[in-house]
Amino acid sequence: MDKKNIVLNTLVFNQQHDNGESQLNMLKRVVNFGIQQAEVRREFFDDPAKEANDIKNFVSEHQLKLFYSVPETIFTDNGDLNPELSTYFAEAKSMGVSSLKMNIGGFDKFSGDLHSALREYAESDIEFNVENDQSIANGSTKNILKFLNAAKDSDLDIKFVFDLGNWRFVNENELDAAKSLSPYTRYIHVKNDVLGGKKPQVVSLDTGVIDWHSALEILPKNLPVALEYPASDDEINHGIDLLINN
Repeated sequence: MDKKNIVLNTLVFNQQHDNGESQLNMLKRVVNFGIQQAEVRREFFDDPAKEANDIKNFVSEHQLKLFYSVPETIFTDNGDLNPELSTYFAEAKSMGVSSLKMNIGGFDKFSGDLHSALREYAESDIEFNVENDQSIANGSTKNILKFLNAAKDSDLDIKFVFDLGNWRFVNENELDAAKSLSPYTRYIHVKNDVLGGKKPQVVSLDTGVIDWHSALEILPKNLPVALEYPASDDEINHGIDLLINN
């Protein structure tokens, strides 16, 4: 894999986050690892609006491609459009974000016109994606394909972030999911899982039960691929080397 395709999600700096470090400083760490793509997490901000300008300046200065992870749903439990969608996209724009991802939510109860509801966001300058989380509602292949197919039929440019480590949480096989969702995938999160407890536990890329090499063979090539698990500096460097040598 070309190093230019590797992304560092700021979850790799979870310990620094717990110690109170800002995501701006985490972006400085990303650059120090020789990586030119990063993903910031909305839940890691105290106030995105206050930090946005400094982040945008840093992203511009260092020519970083920035992804934005928003752990919210497009649709409410009642099937209404999330009233904060415009806020999330405004935050993304103010930070210089290129790509934003969310979860689907209560699409099964949505009764409006999908194109009209999401056109503003799907046609913005910011790429709009959904991701599989660790719930059946947002993380099962069936529910994800239902939404993505509807978006395609509605002529909406909304695609998929394939999170390699979340399929075991919904009792699905990641290789089967990769075959089904490959046509929609344009960004990949990599991690691994260990089994044995009440639910899987996320671990570093080369530790666990997931055959991540085979998964990446199934999924489209030359996509951005993010390391997304808490890690030490040595573990981050090792994860980068694993991807480069994949």
